[in-house]
This record gives sequence, C-alpha cells and structure tokens, in this order.
Amino acid sequence: MFMDYEYCYLKSENRTYKYLSLKTKFYHLPIDNCQTRFQLRMRENKRIPYNFDFKVDSCKFLRERKHAIANWVYQAFAGYSNINHTCPYDHDVVVDKLPVQHLNKVVQSFIPDGRYVMNSTWLVAGIPRSDVVLYFTKS
Repeated sequence: MFMDYEYCYLKSENRTYKYLSLKTKFYHLPIDNCQTRFQLRMRENKRIPYNFDFKVDSCKFLRERKHAIANWVYQAFAGYSNINHTCPYDHDVVVDKLPVQHLNKVVQSFIPDGRYVMNSTWLVAGIPRSDVVLYFTKS
C-alpha cells in the first residue's frame, strides 16, 4: 500500500459556509518524482472547447509555475493546503477547510455555466497512485 486517505469530506457549517477537508497518509516517503494528470469535462457534451486534458510534472511545476491551467487549479487550493513547496515531500498532504465560496470565485472567472467532472490522477515514479474525481455544477 502506498497511501491512504485518513479523511475526505464536505462539511456544511451553515447555509453560507461549506468547506472541503482531506488528509492523505503516505507510507513511502520521501516523494520526489510526481506527475499529475488533470481532466476537466462538461458532463452533457464532450465536444465543447471547455474540455481540458493535460499532464504536468508536479515537482517541476511547483518550482516554476509556468503551466497556466495547472496554475489555475493550484491557486484554487494552495492557500488551504500544505502543498506549497517543491519536492521532496516527506510529510502527509492536508487540505484544511477549503471554502466552497473560494472555489466558486475561482471557477466563476474561468468556465461557463454547466455540470462538470474533474478527474486528477497522481502518479509517483510513473505508477498511478491516486484518482480524485470531483463532480460540480456552476450556475
């Protein structure tokens, strides 16, 4: 076993404040060779120009931050996570109380209304280690 999710949940404090929290536990550290594949698609129509599918060397990206779409995804959660330094990672990854309102602001400026699915596959040493799938609606 390479890793495990200790928790991953959406919590609603009240009608206006909802947040996402997750924590991963790594069993093989340090991590110094990581790639991430992102796919963002509209669920109703596979032929629109808002389908993104790209792979990025995560360690290189964290040093340079030159990939525009990867930087957009990174900015969505960077302030609420400990994924804010370059490789090697010798600790667990935590996203703590990422407000849904913050994600709404990021998404508002980038994609049109609709129902979407975002899939991210995390590869360490070329081996797929985790898939994170997120379904959301922008209206």
